[in-house]
Amino acid sequence: MDKQRANAFMLRLVGDVATTLAATLLLVGDRLGLFKAMAGAGPLSAADLAARTGIAERYAEEWLAVMAGAGYVDAAADDLRFTLPDEHAQFLANPASEYYLGGLFSGLPSMAAMVPKLEAVFRSGGGIAFADFGTELPAALAAMNRSVYDNRLASHWLPALPGVIDKLRAGGRVVDVGCGAGVVPVAIARAFPAATVAGIDLDSHSIDLARAAARAAGVDVQLEALGVEALPTEPGWDLVTTFDVVHDLPDPLAALQHIRRALAPGGTYLMVEPKVADRLQDNLGSPFARMLYGISCLHCVPQSLALGGPGLGACWGESRARALAVQAGFGRFERLEIRSPAMSFYALG
Repeated sequence: MDKQRANAFMLRLVGDVATTLAATLLLVGDRLGLFKAMAGAGPLSAADLAARTGIAERYAEEWLAVMAGAGYVDAAADDLRFTLPDEHAQFLANPASEYYLGGLFSGLPSMAAMVPKLEAVFRSGGGIAFADFGTELPAALAAMNRSVYDNRLASHWLPALPGVIDKLRAGGRVVDVGCGAGVVPVAIARAFPAATVAGIDLDSHSIDLARAAARAAGVDVQLEALGVEALPTEPGWDLVTTFDVVHDLPDPLAALQHIRRALAPGGTYLMVEPKVADRLQDNLGSPFARMLYGISCLHCVPQSLALGGPGLGACWGESRARALAVQAGFGRFERLEIRSPAMSFYALG
């Protein structure tokens, strides 16, 4: 046995536990506005942070120690003052920023709570229904995506689809399949008030959240708790979108076939899926792929299997997506040159 390798692995395991604990406490800090209070404030003591946020000083002290140990904040040489660097603040302090990543942590409690159920389905080969993940997960999934979707969808992503913007401005029809809590249809409706915008999702609780989001935004969005097979095909849709959805569906092939039938002449289907290489070996060095495999095993595969689906998993890759599109009868499958570290964009027609 290589004792040096064994010791290095032991330290890595301890570090992974430390990171998991720090991530949990990062979520606490995000919910309490602690990063927002530290952003641009320079060095702060625990007493300063407590005064700014109304939390107890002893908890501020311990939380800052955890954040400093994880490298999320900088600790001064005297160990009594702490700074949130600007380079870190852009990802943690402003939920409206396209760079905000705090939402990624919001789904951790719901997924971690599935451990007992996962033990059972690992043995049986069964699944875990989406609703079993709890009522907080739909809002958490929206929080993961809202900042970047709000900032990028209408201004950067949709313009990459030839002719789509003109159709939406002229009153075209668009539907988001698997809309969840409504982030995508609400963003589209806000940007293109003349368009007819709709969203469908299997989860009725998610649709309730989406309707509330549409009311809060003051936009008109048709939202229904439906599966893709119930999506009306007449009149056709100028744009159909799925964001991080296809690999979760009970029958991905049938879904794509129905979407193709639902498109209006000249319509476009925008499929957005996780950005990963086709082979596991080519993903192993990517932090994004590592995260996606974890989410996939904890959530995507179990909830797909619960629906009787194939459990494709989040990391199914472009080649399989392209093959599925061809099998569904699409004559066009184009990977769009949209910059994103975590998502791949495909235009089908």
